[in-house]
Amino acid sequence: MIVPDKTQCTGCHACYAVCPVCCIVMREDAEGFVYPEIEIEKCTKCGLCEKICPALNQGNERRPLHVYAAKNTNETIRAASSSGGIFTLLAETIINEGGVVFGARFNEQWEVIHDYTETIDGLAAFRGSKYVQSRIGDTYTQARDFLVAGRRVLFSGTPCQIAGLKNFLQKDYENLLAVDLVCHGVPSPAVWRKYLTEVVETFTPPRKTKTFNYTNYVP
Repeated sequence: MIVPDKTQCTGCHACYAVCPVCCIVMREDAEGFVYPEIEIEKCTKCGLCEKICPALNQGNERRPLHVYAAKNTNETIRAASSSGGIFTLLAETIINEGGVVFGARFNEQWEVIHDYTETIDGLAAFRGSKYVQSRIGDTYTQARDFLVAGRRVLFSGTPCQIAGLKNFLQKDYENLLAVDLVCHGVPSPAVWRKYLTEVVETFTPPRKTKTFNYTNYVP
């Protein structure tokens, strides 16, 4: 383990993304939470994972500069969103300027993953609360590539994911807009999978079995 006590680790994927030899893998524990593990035989002891870990490198406590309350005036968008639909307004502005928007969506297996879109239509998948922390995958690297290319990037996620992204980047980018949310912790992905299984079993109609009528049967 990179973090001495895994209760400090948020599974932000920053160490996974920064490793130059790809010796860090993210694995689920018995409760379904994802933590980094080092494949020792591949490790070159460069120390980058420890350098960028938000748990090992806590920032200074800061207070908000300003506090605003707002909502999206489009009732259709607001009804399909959480927290007043402000994410869509911010994201549309970035895309209309030729930028890229990162957010959390469901994949075909109803797992929550991080992804990006370059279109207004693609924002629909990112709206609404998912209630499970997404798998970041390679999106930190993708976001960095877009930033280096000069594209505007909006990256939305949990506070620990935003901290992981900023530590991974190791520098400030004026073309990055990071959007996090008020978070009180996330449930286990294993609990989410169990819930999905129960829902499927509840709403899946029982399979009908055919009965054979022997009344007029002639062998």
